[in-house]
Amino acid sequence: MKNHYEILGVSRQATQDQIKLAYRKLSKKHHPDVSGGNKESEKIFLEVQEAYKVLKDTDSREAYDARLDDVRQDASYSNDNTNKSRQQSKVNKQDFNMHDIEKNFEHFFGFNPKTKEMSAQNKSAKKNPIDTTDLFERFFNK
Repeated sequence: MKNHYEILGVSRQATQDQIKLAYRKLSKKHHPDVSGGNKESEKIFLEVQEAYKVLKDTDSREAYDARLDDVRQDASYSNDNTNKSRQQSKVNKQDFNMHDIEKNFEHFFGFNPKTKEMSAQNKSAKKNPIDTTDLFERFFNK
């Protein structure tokens, strides 16, 4: 994430007037009409435009500052803490277990492949979970 304050060359505590002054100075210096088509200067000009667009409005500046704080907090964690949190999120989100293929098969198809028994949720329907008759009839309007 690019730091808009660094792009404009101001501190995070800069006033709106200081931000505006820095923006005008940099945009005048790197404007495509002034720089004579220099690609690097045009790139800096676009970055300055983007930075000022975010920092000129107090609401968007506050939101940007909050995101900047979040990024700094995330970067301050050590590698071990990051790996632990990633493992915890994987455990919480993991619905598919490779070690229990039969259970996954039963969940997806509605019956156990070894016993050929319907799962509890499909027993009440007493219908083949792979039966596509309804779909076929709706498709062909029969």
